[in-house]
Amino acid sequence: MVYSDGLTVQVGERGQIYTSEDLDLWIPRDSHTNTSLRAATFLGGRLVITGENGTVLWADTIDDFNLGNLGTSNWLEGVAAAGNDLVVAVGDNGSVYTSTNGISWQQRPQTFSTWLRSVAYAAKFGNMAAVFVAVGESGFIATSSDGVSWRSRSSGTGQDLNKVFWDGNQFWVAGDAGVLLISSDRGTTWHTTGSGATNTLYALASEALVPNGNLIQLAAGIDEVRLRETNVWSNELAASKPLPPPVWTYLSAVSESQLFVLGGRSGMLLEGFKTNSATDTIWSDDSPSVRNWLFQVFRTRFSGSTNDPPDFYFAAGERGTVMTSVDGIDWDLELVPDSVTNTVFLGVGGSTNFFIAVGSNGSVIVSTNGTQWTAVEPRPTQNDLQGVGTFGNLYLITGGGGNILSSANGTNWTFNPTLTTNFLSSIESFAGGVVAVGNKGTILRSPDASSWTLQTSGTTNWLFRVRCFGDQLIAVGQNGTILTSSDAQTWRPRNSGTLNWLNDITKIQDTYFIVGNQGTILVSTNLEAWTNTGTITKKSLFGAATNEGRLVTVGLEGVIIRSPVVPSREPVTLLQFSRNDSYNIYLLAGKPDQRFTLDRSSNLTNWITGPTLEFFDSSGTLLLFEKGELQTQQFYRATLIR
Repeated sequence: MVYSDGLTVQVGERGQIYTSEDLDLWIPRDSHTNTSLRAATFLGGRLVITGENGTVLWADTIDDFNLGNLGTSNWLEGVAAAGNDLVVAVGDNGSVYTSTNGISWQQRPQTFSTWLRSVAYAAKFGNMAAVFVAVGESGFIATSSDGVSWRSRSSGTGQDLNKVFWDGNQFWVAGDAGVLLISSDRGTTWHTTGSGATNTLYALASEALVPNGNLIQLAAGIDEVRLRETNVWSNELAASKPLPPPVWTYLSAVSESQLFVLGGRSGMLLEGFKTNSATDTIWSDDSPSVRNWLFQVFRTRFSGSTNDPPDFYFAAGERGTVMTSVDGIDWDLELVPDSVTNTVFLGVGGSTNFFIAVGSNGSVIVSTNGTQWTAVEPRPTQNDLQGVGTFGNLYLITGGGGNILSSANGTNWTFNPTLTTNFLSSIESFAGGVVAVGNKGTILRSPDASSWTLQTSGTTNWLFRVRCFGDQLIAVGQNGTILTSSDAQTWRPRNSGTLNWLNDITKIQDTYFIVGNQGTILVSTNLEAWTNTGTITKKSLFGAATNEGRLVTVGLEGVIIRSPVVPSREPVTLLQFSRNDSYNIYLLAGKPDQRFTLDRSSNLTNWITGPTLEFFDSSGTLLLFEKGELQTQQFYRATLIR
């Protein structure tokens, strides 16, 4: 994360770039790549970004990023600029590259091969020379006056060093095991300073949080946020703090006009500020998200009866988390009974007007509307439960010890004897009865949800989920396993092309989608050939559901991702146009997730392609401010991209 002249830029995995001018509205930018982006800096007014496998981007305006590559498999983990005419990138295997413009780069071979993780620059001041400092694994530190010739320095530690930062007076370095180093002579000598941190540190920043106040240093990392004021370190995560930051993994930080901006995993973004010099720092999350892991998502189906609730998504996960959404865009966190607030909910399901969530230690909660939930007491078992399904008028749940339970009302549950003690993680009905799958390749089949027989799966991999689509059963699980069957008796293995754990399946029109660990998304139209399209994240995805052509997936750290697999072809509407000072103002309306360009012409013949825009929220509206002169005659059209 970097900041300059009112613009904050964040870069991350899968080529993601976000920019903001107010720390409230964050706009995703097209990087033209899905490689991981690791570092960013400003070379004068030019933004330079480096990342995975020699990826380099540069932009003079945030609407137009240019993609380059240095022809190396080394990741460029750090980048720093010296004013307007020199930028240095460092990375794997001691890689060092320099550029005078951020476009053309020259490799600078070194005598060392240590993997470098960060680089910073201090400008010339008085009789103190300008210097770059690079840090890396095993306590490595090197300095250079020109980015070409580097000299190793003694750090006094063998810990990996993750970040180097110049605060205007001295260099700071953060590393593993809470290591913090300081150099007051521009990187020549280093000594440790104790912040009290013991976990890995990734982020450093400094700022005077009140006018004419003391300069405060920030160090943050894995479950660590520490501040240093008047040479005293404080633990910002302490329970005694009035508004502490969440316990989380923080990866980046910048200072902006009397506040800190702290970024971390899963899009965590905080602002830290003081109301006056005597108060504690207040940490605010302006757009809080539920970050508890979500293990499954289910789409209810409206039966058409006026007595039934409308259809909606509901997802469940750890710490008693239950969330609902009508459209997969806006989500509400629902209240659950006190007895299950610490439950890990592993499975969800139900019927058109009765919903069930099950989880750890035999917990079962039920609802008729998705908002008011009741815990089933006493619990039908103390084994963990995960699978939820229906068969005729019966509700079915499965879990530890080979348990399969059935109920006609969702409250009184009956055990059905099985021939296994393996964990059964999923259950599904089909035309010939019911099938349950689980650990060690277990498959059970029943014609009536009462008597069960073991089936041969041909694998010992855990079969995590089974779904039915028409006359086709699909089971997925450990080591990229995919099995298909039409009768739950004969199962055919399919080549997934991955060893990642596969967690759930859904189908949109004629296309199957399988979600899995590390952001895996497998796509197939014939169950034979599978393509891993991936997503915008490499976080593991545990559940999938769909409605109206939109794929919704949930997973690690509360991640919820949606994709309009079947784009809406409804036209975008220009509701209103006005002119204010030097800005043209447009109010546009359409469907959420529609992406389009706003093109223009003066004669309806020659069209100029405009900026790429998208409706992000459920309102389906967008307000666009465009700086420019008012034309005497201008026609506009919206061209759908998706």
